[in-house]
Amino acid sequence: MTAETTPEPVEPNRDEQMHFRVTADEKKAIEANAKAAGFKKTGNYLRTLGLQGEVKQALPPELRRQLVGIGTNLNQIARRIQSSTLYATDEAALKQALTIIRGYLS
Repeated sequence: MTAETTPEPVEPNRDEQMHFRVTADEKKAIEANAKAAGFKKTGNYLRTLGLQGEVKQALPPELRRQLVGIGTNLNQIARRIQSSTLYATDEAALKQALTIIRGYLS
């Protein structure tokens, strides 16, 4: 009986090049990150990061302001809960804040 061999995946020819400049410190950091991620070649690391990586965008200023306001309201409600003086209006505000937060997170 002969052992079947699985064909190696064929990679496309990569004949295009990209060039960019970095400082010596940036180069060291990129190379260290590539090594820590298990890549032998920095180019493979950068290609994988560029094609599959996730770039997190900063929150828009208006959304950030709203979230800070919601956080402030939640802190005020938490203080009232801890002092045992929670009012019906506080409970309604808490439910509204939680609904808004869930909307942002989904």
